[in-house]
Amino acid sequence: MLILGVDSTAVTASVAIAEVKDGELISHSVFTVKNKMTHSENLMPMVDHVLQVYGKEVSDLELLAVNAGPGSFTGVRIGVATVKGLAFPKGLPCAPVSTLDSLAQNLKDIPGTVCALMDARRNQFYYAIYENGNRLTPDSCGSLEEISAQLAGKNAMLCGDGAAVFASLFEGECPHTVANPVIREQNALSVALCGYRMYTEGNAVSGKELRPIYLRVPQAERERLERLKGE
Repeated sequence: MLILGVDSTAVTASVAIAEVKDGELISHSVFTVKNKMTHSENLMPMVDHVLQVYGKEVSDLELLAVNAGPGSFTGVRIGVATVKGLAFPKGLPCAPVSTLDSLAQNLKDIPGTVCALMDARRNQFYYAIYENGNRLTPDSCGSLEEISAQLAGKNAMLCGDGAAVFASLFEGECPHTVANPVIREQNALSVALCGYRMYTEGNAVSGKELRPIYLRVPQAERERLERLKGE
């Protein structure tokens, strides 16, 4: 199965082509950029690039996998809209992957506790906790104190763009380990592999059904509600 993986949920943008056969990754092409480039302008050129390098066309794709959230509201919308546009002409199935699942996928071979963290600003984090590759918590949004209570007594491996920020908030030494940058942040190959798993489990959707995953209302809406409350 030839799969396109896409992620634009944070500063890092990543696109990958992965060929999977009987659950095994056969070959792939990946393009990842972290330099504050504008996702809306660069995501489709990145798709074109990985296809060209791999020697395939959009018409050859069999599954589209996208990190559908949580993450930056604008970034999530751009990724989902891009994949919806690619899905419609051929009616391709889509896998709406949790960004946190794809981050944990990067560390799937590391035993013990993994905590995937995305910086949600205002000292809040989108997070999910995994143990030996198994998910323990749903995608959630919480503070340092709330997450630390769930990690009490563990030396967790922290990944995601919120990992270093989370570690820096501890008074004194952080009791957890921040993953190496190579495996810490978004990688569309992991998105593609998570998408393949969702597809085989019957959890793929149509392009029309594909929706962003939000854990809280957008900042503009929060500010509007705060103004109304002040009035």
